[in-house]
Amino acid sequence: MTNVTQLTEKLNEASENISNRLNGLENNFNSLDQQMIKMQKSKSGFYDVNALETKTDPAFSTFLTKGHMPQETKDLSITNDGQNVTVRSEWSNYTANLVREYSPIRQVAGGIATSKNEVEILINRGEPDSAWIGELDTRAETATAFMTRQKIAVHENYAYPSITLSMIEDSELNVEQWLQQQVAQKFTRQEAAAFVNGDGTGKPRGILNYGHVKESLFTWGADPATYTLGATYTSVNGDITDADALFDLVDTVKADYLSNSSWLMTRAFRNKIRKLKDSQGRYLLQPSIAAGAPDVLLGYPLYIAEDMPAIATDGVGALFGDFNQGYKIVDRSGLTIQRDAVTKIGWIRYYVRRRIGGALVNPEAIKVLVLGTEPV
Repeated sequence: MTNVTQLTEKLNEASENISNRLNGLENNFNSLDQQMIKMQKSKSGFYDVNALETKTDPAFSTFLTKGHMPQETKDLSITNDGQNVTVRSEWSNYTANLVREYSPIRQVAGGIATSKNEVEILINRGEPDSAWIGELDTRAETATAFMTRQKIAVHENYAYPSITLSMIEDSELNVEQWLQQQVAQKFTRQEAAAFVNGDGTGKPRGILNYGHVKESLFTWGADPATYTLGATYTSVNGDITDADALFDLVDTVKADYLSNSSWLMTRAFRNKIRKLKDSQGRYLLQPSIAAGAPDVLLGYPLYIAEDMPAIATDGVGALFGDFNQGYKIVDRSGLTIQRDAVTKIGWIRYYVRRRIGGALVNPEAIKVLVLGTEPV
């Protein structure tokens, strides 16, 4: 009986402790409820958090408005500086992924990573001499070919937007996420434009900036600054009416490049191509039957690149070739974001930057279709 009595007393004691704790929680909730009653509703229909007695506690206000749990505050450090004035790697990865997804040049061109402000690559245009010889014939020394070098500089692309603290705190829109998307779209467009048309001054040098000559005059020169591309002409000013021009263009690309070749053109020019037929009345362009897959032209994938020139007389209608061999994109650093809440009081500034370069490295791997008559 003694054991039963002791057990009963312990159960009663535990029950009383639980009851006391529940009463305490109920009192806390009642107190919070009284504060909520004091709140006045704003015109937008949301409670004014500043009417709470806890308005001096910004962490608690943030919890009520955005559902963010308060974090422990530590001394200023690289990983926890109290204001998040550090590079946000999660944001960086998200934005960089958007750039790789939407840039057609990045899908087909070759990429090089570097830790320097320029990359030096080797160009192998020659080969050593050799000759047939009889068993007892005298062997003369043969020539030895050497490689040349090409430097690709790295350039910086940046954005420096600002947002007020009030907008971040009060907006129902996730302002920072919205800003990520806007910066990503801008960087994507600027990179794509530079890889096609950039002049190499403070930005990558684009494929079309190197100019073109008719295919019969094309040579792979020794100086990368004077590279040009071989061109095939449609023989119609500002248009294409004969499919033979496309076949001729493909035939100018050496067989070793064809296995990885593709087309780049605007949507407007693609719409002209899709109407062309072969000698048996079959359309040359095969529309994609899978979401996300490119159309196919003469057996090679076709990518839409709106940074290509508009349709015009003697303008470039399309590029064709192995862009992985022909054009190199240099990535010095991934996208980085620094959040500045100090420089301009009441504002948050975001310094976004990315360092990239680009250049034509193999002019015989890429060919040009010109909408005009071949010069004499």
